[in-house]
Amino acid sequence: MKKTLVVLAHPSIEKRSLANKIIIEKIRTLEGVKIKNLYQEYPSFQFNIETEQAALTEAGSIVFQFPFYWYSIPGILKEWMDQVLKHGFAFGSTGDKLKGKQFLVSTTIGGPADAYREGGSNNFPINDLLKPLQQMANLTGMKYNTPLVSHSMIYVPGVYNKKEEVEQRAKDHAQRLYDYIAAS
Repeated sequence: MKKTLVVLAHPSIEKRSLANKIIIEKIRTLEGVKIKNLYQEYPSFQFNIETEQAALTEAGSIVFQFPFYWYSIPGILKEWMDQVLKHGFAFGSTGDKLKGKQFLVSTTIGGPADAYREGGSNNFPINDLLKPLQQMANLTGMKYNTPLVSHSMIYVPGVYNKKEEVEQRAKDHAQRLYDYIAAS
């Protein structure tokens, strides 16, 4: 198994997460997995570029794990990309440090799957909304894998979903991610 870097972008995984917490707890048990919790390590969004680039260089597989917010990635993950995936490192004539690495988007979405389709309440299929990450993988030479997406992952007592159902969907998602990493 290759080393896997999981870049986690959840603002409060310990206090406000049900699904992402279950997912991270499951994959944490795998040998060769390094989890970078961006909000915990860099609450001021001031990244140690050399440390982050070294972690990327050491990994054979890179996973972005995050809750899907406002049809996109959390702000800290975007800022991390802007600061870390520099010309000359991740792209450009000498920017080949990520070339050939496996890349996987692993995301949890609060809304139901049927909302993410043409004509659905969110108008677009989820794969369309993830195109910027696919293009980032293309530009950096990484191999873009089919995203691991789970819907209806928000639990608000008496409002959205049943806790047990969200927990089960999170466990299923965690197992699929675990299997992907174990096979890498």
